Amino acid sequence: MANTHQSLDEQIPGIVALLVLGAGLTALFLGYSWFWMVFVLGFAVVLPIVAILSQVVFGGEDESEWRADEMETGQVDEQQDALDTLRDRYARGDIDEAEFERRVDLLLENETIEDVEARKERRTERERELN
Repeated sequence: MANTHQSLDEQIPGIVALLVLGAGLTALFLGYSWFWMVFVLGFAVVLPIVAILSQVVFGGEDESEWRADEMETGQVDEQQDALDTLRDRYARGDIDEAEFERRVDLLLENETIEDVEARKERRTERERELN
């Protein structure tokens, strides 16, 4: 599942942009003739510097976070590949609707493809024990 929360280094430039906008509009409404300089300096100089400094200070994503995101994306891709394979087999008539739905449910209720494979292996072992 994708992380929907922004880190602090992603939030700081947005906060600075709102502050520049607020300062510029305040200067405009108060009748200062130099209000436009707030926008120019704020958006052309201050905001880029703050964005760069926030990346340098906070260091962006940690390598472990990057690897976790990469692994999660890989798992999502594997699950999507498995769903595509099931759809193809159902469309060709290799499996019936009940089997298709059962396999999709199994696939979606598990977090990873490995969970599905482990469950299948356990089921096979149980069937061997019964025979």
